[in-house]
Amino acid sequence: MDGFSEKSIHALGEYYVYGLVDPRTKKFFYIGKGSKNRVFEHERESIGKSNDDKLRLKKISEIRNAGLEVEKVIIHFNLSEKEAFAAEASLISAYKYNSNESLTNIVSGHHSSRAMTVEEFEQEKGAILLEEKDIRHKILVIKINKLYQRGMDERELYDIVRGAWRISKKNLDSIEYVFGVYNSLIVAVYKPTAWYVCNEVEKSKLPREDIPPTNRLFFEDERFENGLLLDENAMFYVGKSIANLKDNQKAHNPITYLNPKNKI
Repeated sequence: MDGFSEKSIHALGEYYVYGLVDPRTKKFFYIGKGSKNRVFEHERESIGKSNDDKLRLKKISEIRNAGLEVEKVIIHFNLSEKEAFAAEASLISAYKYNSNESLTNIVSGHHSSRAMTVEEFEQEKGAILLEEKDIRHKILVIKINKLYQRGMDERELYDIVRGAWRISKKNLDSIEYVFGVYNSLIVAVYKPTAWYVCNEVEKSKLPREDIPPTNRLFFEDERFENGLLLDENAMFYVGKSIANLKDNQKAHNPITYLNPKNKI
């Protein structure tokens, strides 16, 4: 089947939400919104428009090469555009929470947010907001929104936050603490005791195996390496939110700096 009849198109209404299913696993690999025959168009599209298209079409090609056909599922129909946006975003969030496999959606839908447990929601949305006067040290902020995973262990989190990053060497001596930040929430605080250039150390010393030997930098925190507790300053910062800080709001780079106003 490669299209709806006019009667079915009428029944679908203005917009609907659909899913593409891999027949080999019976799992969704894409969730989208559309109208009329949009659900059929993916298999007719050519490769090369965007990363989203390439990832989705690669999956479709794999299915076709296996001699199978993509299964298409209408999830919600007869929706307004606003309702379709909301349903699409909610379904993507729910799928990501409940599945170890990723969708081929690059964009998670309009106004979407990740699904969270009530405890995570309270931790993230109910976190104390840091004010400018609360920043008492020179801090390197590393935003790990794409790397952070629910339930990751402390070592994995440490290795993600510490590198490797493109950082100016002239700033290293003044950095007192490093924040690992997820959606403005400070999920980790480290105190660097040494910095290293990736291509100047043995591969076994790198934070992760997927890091290539480049001139990017990573740090070590002796406290963490030796299993010691956070110091008093780190304890003050961890679990709080930087969402209210002007330096954070205006920064689009995953690496930013926070400085106490009297130390700039």
